[in-house]
Amino acid sequence: MISVVMPVFNGEKFLKMAIESVLNQSYKDFELIIINDGSTDKSAEVIKSYQDKRICFLENDGNKGIFYTRNRLFEEAKGNYIAILDCDDYAEPTRLEKQVDFLNKNNEFGLVGSWITLIDDENKIKGAWNLEYRAERIPAKLLFTNQFAQSSIMMRKKYAALKYRENYPPTEDYDLWVRISQKTRVINLAESLVKYRIHDNNISQTQSAVAEKNILKIYKNQLEELGIYVSQEELTIHKKIGNMDFEENHESFFEKSKNWLELLQKKNEEVEIYNKLVFNELLGEFWAELLSKNIELSLSKKAFYNSLLSTYLNPTKKKNLSKSFQIRSFPFNYTLQPALKIVKNFQDWKSKRKK
Repeated sequence: MISVVMPVFNGEKFLKMAIESVLNQSYKDFELIIINDGSTDKSAEVIKSYQDKRICFLENDGNKGIFYTRNRLFEEAKGNYIAILDCDDYAEPTRLEKQVDFLNKNNEFGLVGSWITLIDDENKIKGAWNLEYRAERIPAKLLFTNQFAQSSIMMRKKYAALKYRENYPPTEDYDLWVRISQKTRVINLAESLVKYRIHDNNISQTQSAVAEKNILKIYKNQLEELGIYVSQEELTIHKKIGNMDFEENHESFFEKSKNWLELLQKKNEEVEIYNKLVFNELLGEFWAELLSKNIELSLSKKAFYNSLLSTYLNPTKKKNLSKSFQIRSFPFNYTLQPALKIVKNFQDWKSKRKK
């Protein structure tokens, strides 16, 4: 049996859609545990309107907060697997079936998510998150960014014992996925199984400053596993690299980012927290983007030819970067276009002299 868990706080507007998306699943062997966390709207009335025996409706004694409610849901779950769906999201009809089938066939995996479709308050599609689906890459990518959408998660019940930690709001999910990934294999199915709603009331939207602080804490925890004890400036560099937020043709930023990537490679080489081949390939992708944004710098050309990071570049990307550096060094550090202009001006001058 699966335990589908749903926390609710003032979720009246979208709650019916969320509940019915679970009740209409192609996979039928589940319980739907809903905890009302002191809602002041009509959420309780909406939940009580359903007579389906698979619904287990519980209420907190007042508003305890999302951290408390999510952990209580884990404790109340009776199923072998726990699936999460927030009260403003929507599960596609085959979501449970496909995730159960995956976990049943792959005992080495403890958690499975999926890609998601983004919708607005009017259920209009606004985009998609095609999250990393290659299992071997996910632990390394979690060092830089969250790789899971909470409402897409299904996990084996034993990993729910790790619980959400209170001192990471509202990024306690990211922290939990990282810790689970250190205990078992994790993956995303490469198809959208959930519609995730983006609106002004999203916790992640309303607590962005707190989220920023706690994301850095999550980075710090993982980096310490590599034996790296970071400064605030290094955490900022790390975040920018993970988000591919590179400053263009900026010598100081380029040098610090290069040094940071080289340090990550060196430390993982020593302790191998992450698969070396996969980790170095990922660093190569960051390195390629960093070089692309700093082509005009003379030191970036030197680094391209001298840094160990360049040995991890995709061959096609490496060839294209090499061409770019050659073009920008001909002649006398001019780019190709100014060089052609010089030739044209010289030809015009010769033509005028003949006249």
